[in-house]
Amino acid sequence: MTSILMVAHDSPYGSEKLYNALRIALAMQEHADQPVNQRLFLMSDAVVAALAGQQTPDLSYHIGQMIELLLAQGVPVNLCKTCAEARGLTEDKIIDGVQIGTLIELSHWTLHSDKVLHL
Repeated sequence: MTSILMVAHDSPYGSEKLYNALRIALAMQEHADQPVNQRLFLMSDAVVAALAGQQTPDLSYHIGQMIELLLAQGVPVNLCKTCAEARGLTEDKIIDGVQIGTLIELSHWTLHSDKVLHL
């Protein structure tokens, strides 16, 4: 089974970089010929994507729902602890199932992945 780590850095709504990264992750889960072991680690402004209770205007994409879909598909989603703390994000403010992780955890994920994508 291929193991893929996606590390995202960009804010959820300032550009479409994170949106497209999540689209790729969802497509890999849904359309892979063989099972894929994915992990998603959010850093920098991307941690805000895990904020619970997001409300987006009609007809726009919803980053929070995309993260919830990945979680439902069994994809672990972790936030950089330092980045989350700098932005006031605590476990009670994030989407259920998202974990606050550390660079040590990211290092382990990196070392145990076949492919690492920085988006």
